[in-house]
Amino acid sequence: MYIREVKKQRSKDSKTFYQYTLAQTLRLEGKVKQNAILYLGSDSLLADKDNRRVVLEILRAKIFNQKDLFPMNAPKPLIDLALSYFEKYCLKYGQDSTGAASIPPAPDKAEFHRIDIEGLEVEEVHTFGGEHLCKQVLDKLELKECLSALGLSSKQTGRALISIAARALFTASEHKTAQILEINSALRPCFNYDESINHRELYATSDILYTHKDKIDAFLYQRISTLFHLQDRLVIFDISNTYFETRKSASKLAKHGRSKEKRSDCPLVVFTGVINAEGFIRHSRIYEGNKADTATLADMLADLQQHSATHSKQTVVLDAGIASEENLALIREKGYHYVCVSRHRLNDYPFDGEEKRVVALTDRGKSSVSLKTFRPEGYEDTWLYVQSQAKQRKEQSMDAKLKGRLEEELDNIEAALHKKGGTKRIEKVWERIGRAKERHSHVSSQYQINVAGKDGKALSIEWKKKEQTKSKADKAEGVYFIRTSYTDSSEEELWQVYNTIREVEATFRCLKSDLQIRPVYHQNDERIEAHIYLTILAYQLVNTIRCMLKEKGLHYDWKNIVRIMNTQTIQTLVLPTDKKTIHLRKPAKPIKEARDIYSATGCSQTQKPIKKYVVYH
Repeated sequence: MYIREVKKQRSKDSKTFYQYTLAQTLRLEGKVKQNAILYLGSDSLLADKDNRRVVLEILRAKIFNQKDLFPMNAPKPLIDLALSYFEKYCLKYGQDSTGAASIPPAPDKAEFHRIDIEGLEVEEVHTFGGEHLCKQVLDKLELKECLSALGLSSKQTGRALISIAARALFTASEHKTAQILEINSALRPCFNYDESINHRELYATSDILYTHKDKIDAFLYQRISTLFHLQDRLVIFDISNTYFETRKSASKLAKHGRSKEKRSDCPLVVFTGVINAEGFIRHSRIYEGNKADTATLADMLADLQQHSATHSKQTVVLDAGIASEENLALIREKGYHYVCVSRHRLNDYPFDGEEKRVVALTDRGKSSVSLKTFRPEGYEDTWLYVQSQAKQRKEQSMDAKLKGRLEEELDNIEAALHKKGGTKRIEKVWERIGRAKERHSHVSSQYQINVAGKDGKALSIEWKKKEQTKSKADKAEGVYFIRTSYTDSSEEELWQVYNTIREVEATFRCLKSDLQIRPVYHQNDERIEAHIYLTILAYQLVNTIRCMLKEKGLHYDWKNIVRIMNTQTIQTLVLPTDKKTIHLRKPAKPIKEARDIYSATGCSQTQKPIKKYVVYH
C-alpha cells in the first residue's frame, strides 16, 4: 500500500498542483495492476515525502487493526489528518472490514499449499445464515433445556428444535420440509444432528410438542420476560381462523363459519391468542370453526388467572368482535381493566359540535386524530370519541366505490328498458333491482329506488340518496368510539393503550402470511392442533429475533430477514494440492446487512471450518 502523487493542471496557463490517492499494487491474472482505494485530496501536508510516509503508516495500522497505531513522535497535525482519512475510509467500506485493502497473512499463522487451480471444486452448497441465526436464538431461549426437563431424549429434542426453526425458515409441509433439510439446508448440521429426518418423524415431533403445550408455553414466556425485561401490564386478546381445502366431514374441529379470509365456502378452525404489548403470545387455544368470538373470553380470563406471574391485575385490550356487554361485565367482575372498540355507535354524545375541546394527536401514519373522553348516560364505563383522518379517507373511498358499483348496475337495468330484448316486465325489473341491492347491501339501504310502469311494463327507474342518520354520518367522517373501565385516564394514555392492539394485527399477519398457518392440509384433529401449535412456537422464535432487532433500530419483517440471511451459504471447497486433497467445509462471509443482524441479536457470524484430508500414496 502506498500514497500515489499525481501532478494536475487545469489549463496550460494555470498553476500546477498535486492530488493524492491511497493505492495498492496487485497482481491479477499474471498482470500487475494498481488499485485506487481512497481519494485523499490535495492537503499541503502531503507534499512532503516524509509526511506521506507517516500518514501511510498510521492509515495502514488503523485499517489492518495493528497494535502500533501511531509512529514514534508523529506530529499531531499528521495524526489528525490520518484519522480524518480513516473516518472517510470507514464511511466508504465499513469499519469492521478491510474494504478494498488487503494484506498477506502472517507466515506463522498461515497454511500454504501448492493447489491445482484447474481442479478446484465447490460442492455441497447449503443455506446457512438463517439456520445459524435461529439455532443461536433458540439457545438463548434455553428451549433445549426445557424439552430435556420434560423427558424428551436428545434425538427428540434435536428434532423438536429443528422442526421449530424449519417452520420459521421454510414454512412448508412436512413432506417438503424433509426434502429441504436433506438437500437445501444446513439446519441439521447446525444442531449437530447427523441423521436424516423424514416427514413421519416431523409429524411425531409436532405431536409431542403439543402434548407438553402448557409447560412449554409457561417456560418460554417466563424466559422471554426475563430476556426482554417485560413489565407484563397489558394483555391483548383476539381471535382468528384458518381454513381447509378439503371437506373434513369427519372432523370435530373443522366447521363452517365466518371466515376472516372470505373463505366461508371452506371448513374453518378457530384459534385465539393472548398477546402482550411486545407481540409475544402468552397463551393460545383452538376451537371449532363455528365458535362465536364472544364465547371465547371466559377461557382467556381463566388462562390469565391460572398462568399469570404477577399478582397485579392487567389491562385487557379487545377488538369490537369480542367486546359484548356480557364480556365487559365479566372482565369487571374478575377485577381486570379493559380498553376496547365499541360494538355500536352513539347517535348523541354530550360534546357534539364542541370541536375546540377535543385533543389533537397524530397516528403512526402522521394523519391527524381528534380525541375526547365522556361518560354517556346508561353506561358504567368511560368512552373515548375518536375522529381519524386516515379512517375518514378509507371509509369515504370504500363508500364511493360501493355506491358507484350499485349506481352502475341501476344504470344498466334502466338502460335495458329502452333496448330491444331488454328486461321490461315490472316484476323482473324489481327482481334485478333486488339482486343488485343484495350484492351491495353495505350501501343499498342509503338509496330510495322507484320504478314507474304502465300495463305491467317498467318505463323508467329513479333513485336518490336518503338523508343519513347521525351514526352513518359519523362513520363516513371516520368517527368511532373506544370504551374503557378507567375513569381517570387522559385521552393520550387511552389512545396509547388502545394502539397496542396493532401488535395483535402484526402477530396474526405474521402467522398467516409469513409462517403460512393457512390453509391446513392435515386430516385428523390431533394433527391440526399440533400444526397450529408448531406454527405458534415458530412465531415466538421469529418475534424474539425481531424484538432484538427493534432494540437496535433494525425494523425488518421476517421475510426480509430470511432473504438477507440466505445470502450466507456454507459449502465444501475441494482443494487438490501436490501431496493431498483438502476438503474444507466453511461458511461464506456474511454481507453487511447479515452482519448487522448477527450483531443486533448477539450471535456469532460464522462457525469454525471443518477440514478433511485425502492423502496421495
